[in-house]
Amino acid sequence: MARFPVNPPPDPAHYVLGNAHIPPALCDLEPGRDGWCLGDIEVRQGQIKTVAEAGRHAFGELPMVDAGQGILLSALVDCHTHLDKAHVAAYADFPPGDLAQAIAAMAENLASWTPENLYARAEFSLKSAYAYGVRALRSHVGIGPAMPDFVWPVMQEMVQEWRGRIDLQLSPLTDILSFDDAELARMIHATSAGQGRVGMFLFNQPDMAIRLRRVLAHADAQGWDIDLHVDEGLSPELDGLHTVANVVLELGIKGRILCGHCVALNSYEDPRRNAVIARAREAGLNFVALPSTNLYLQGRSNSGIIGSRGMAPVELLSKAGANVSLGADNVRDGFCAFGDFDPLAVLHLGAQIGHLHEPARDWPQMITTNPAQTMGLEWEGMIRPGAPADLVLMAARCSTEMSLSPAPERQVIRAGKWLNIAPPSVRDLM
Repeated sequence: MARFPVNPPPDPAHYVLGNAHIPPALCDLEPGRDGWCLGDIEVRQGQIKTVAEAGRHAFGELPMVDAGQGILLSALVDCHTHLDKAHVAAYADFPPGDLAQAIAAMAENLASWTPENLYARAEFSLKSAYAYGVRALRSHVGIGPAMPDFVWPVMQEMVQEWRGRIDLQLSPLTDILSFDDAELARMIHATSAGQGRVGMFLFNQPDMAIRLRRVLAHADAQGWDIDLHVDEGLSPELDGLHTVANVVLELGIKGRILCGHCVALNSYEDPRRNAVIARAREAGLNFVALPSTNLYLQGRSNSGIIGSRGMAPVELLSKAGANVSLGADNVRDGFCAFGDFDPLAVLHLGAQIGHLHEPARDWPQMITTNPAQTMGLEWEGMIRPGAPADLVLMAARCSTEMSLSPAPERQVIRAGKWLNIAPPSVRDLM
């Protein structure tokens, strides 16, 4: 029986990775009786040259690395994080509280930020993600007069320093009310123009439809992607997602629009929930659910009583045909004291909270191809000829083994080369 980690190829420039289990959603092979696609992948000069059913293609004298039926995924993608806030809990304690209290605590914490500790936190986060097999990541970055003026330059520096390892996208983030201030709106416009996207926080603000029409029409005219935090709460009074869908359809916007959180969908009665999901699908909205932060914050109080929890109903959205991803969101900050930037750990938690009853093989697209599509990446993440040989080989061989651990053992492959790196130590931050 093949052991893990398997031995790397003697020549990383040209070899075959054989006998690998690939989820059907990530390749063009026919699944077997067990639901998996068992394939042999020829890698040449950093690209995938051939993907064939295991044992059905003659590769001549090429060296063969036996994956031992380990699960093979394309490199991982996360379309919703907050690198600027990540790991501030390494330097400060945060009192427990709900969303409003977390916002207030993080606003107070800004006074302790320096260019040096921001760089260290972001660098630590990206080193972690890279070691876990992440190839692309989008981070929201706060914009506004309360934010230190060094934040955006430091984050842009991270984009450049990590180019070629992680495709880091930045998404300016502000309250939709900020666009009422002409000077602040100009600042947001300048930042968004440089990134090709704009982000907003929508949480029951007054006249939301009127404000959205103005901002979304401007974003659409500029050709920007739109990245929204929507209805991050349990109240059925929240109606942001429905409002976004209506405005998008009214304006005829066809660009990429991502709606994160959407927790309130769980609080609606079935007819209303179904109608809102149908309207969102008609508008072509993309979704990202954030299991860790929503589990931590929703229903939280100081009473010691465990209140209601919430996460976007990913199974309902997926079955309705929506493009749904999972993201790490907040990591060790005032919004969530836990976590890391490992999409496989996010999938492990999200599958439990989201009651994803299908086998684990049916959900990896939520951390690979779905967020890649949302982010507009050049490679959508399918394991097929011509694609980059950016892969993650797991020790797990089936759905039950994949579900065994929140941080499953894996081998990261980039441009065909087998990386021998580990996530940084927690002591590196202090």
